[in-house]
Amino acid sequence: MGPFRIARPRFLAYFVLELGLVLGVVRGLGWLTMLWTPASNTTAPGIHMAVVSAMFCVVLFSAQWVNLGDDGGLVREIVVITVVSLILGALGFASAWVLLGSRGGYFPALLALEGSIAVPIVVAVWRWLSVRLHLFRAVRENVLILGTGETARQVCRWIVGNHSSEYAVLGFAAETSARDGTILAMGVRIQTDFGSLNRFCTRRVDRVIVALDEKRGRLPVRQLMEVRLQGIEIEDATSFFERISGKIAVETLLPSWLIFSEGFKTTRLRLILKRCADLVFSVGLLLVTAPLMALAAIAVRLDSRGPALYRQPRLGRDGQEFNVLKFRSMRQDAESDSGPTWTSHRDPRITNVGRLIRPLRIDELPQLINVLRGEMSFVGPRPERAHFVHQLEEAIPYYGLRMIVRPGITGWAQVEYGYGASREESLEKLKYDLYYIKNSNLLLDLWIVLKTFKVVLFGKGR
Repeated sequence: MGPFRIARPRFLAYFVLELGLVLGVVRGLGWLTMLWTPASNTTAPGIHMAVVSAMFCVVLFSAQWVNLGDDGGLVREIVVITVVSLILGALGFASAWVLLGSRGGYFPALLALEGSIAVPIVVAVWRWLSVRLHLFRAVRENVLILGTGETARQVCRWIVGNHSSEYAVLGFAAETSARDGTILAMGVRIQTDFGSLNRFCTRRVDRVIVALDEKRGRLPVRQLMEVRLQGIEIEDATSFFERISGKIAVETLLPSWLIFSEGFKTTRLRLILKRCADLVFSVGLLLVTAPLMALAAIAVRLDSRGPALYRQPRLGRDGQEFNVLKFRSMRQDAESDSGPTWTSHRDPRITNVGRLIRPLRIDELPQLINVLRGEMSFVGPRPERAHFVHQLEEAIPYYGLRMIVRPGITGWAQVEYGYGASREESLEKLKYDLYYIKNSNLLLDLWIVLKTFKVVLFGKGR
């Protein structure tokens, strides 16, 4: 579940292969270093190489943590790898040289310094070659999309636009052969009909995605069973979309899928563990950020008229209203004339201090008190105002499902999509929120916390 469920084959392959590269580089550097380092300084070289290897594995994890789910290019990845590698190498060199010294510290110190330069070079060359030579194109799955409606076209657009390195769309399958050869989306044509499905799939197709707008009375059950008996994977469009994108396609969602699919369940033990994690995260962050919160409160008061803390009614679990706490980032009585309105990216109501603390999420820190009170969780869907909830429930199907769990300070939608300030963006965030509710567990919560730090450090989102 969570990040491991949606981890892409390319990501896993890169990580495993680069892990082997790092181990090989450190081993080679260790051998070369031992040739010209005095024997007295090479005490327990195996242990030292293991420690340094582990250190540079952090480099790879850091790079993937920064770029997983992003549109960042190869250059950005290499820059991250280089910076993290140099920082760790410098720290490792200084620590080993000062703390161990003549007791065998020169060998690990030199190894860390050499590795901080060699690892980025080797990984950069490997990534450049893998991209330039299309090394992962050969492992793509061949996909046939069953259907010709909007759902089928949407699946095709998503695969070609976002996952072409993992899946190759061979074509669409229509009910009849009358439209064979017709281009439906992204240059992909209708290749076969339901009656010829088995013959077309033989030796050519790895996976059939059922993407019918209306399945009742139209699903070719016998033909799909014949295909499945060949060992070809059959997958519903909603499940496929969830698996590769980390969100649930509300547009194609059927109530039966919600009820009968895996997930959307919890246990008393899981609720207790989540509450304990909420308390640990909240108390720890309150202690660490107390000086920052004090400075923020003073800055808000000096910048504009009004209190530092802002209380706003929001709807929590089961639609219960509570006051969410935030540092005020807008001018006092910002909605006195307009009433409740969406916040825009360059909203004129935002104060000078607000423009600083909002991107860094400092204005959200008082919500740690909401977590301690039990009104919120550390991770969960963001709480929304009643005015907007009532509007969105009428316009967006399943929107009310967001309130079956406690709202959170951060969440899957926040780290994957960012801020939503319209009905269209709220619909997109709902897809991520439903994914989180369906697959919620402590491992996914921890991953969201890590990605939240990424959002704050690198300014992703709004």
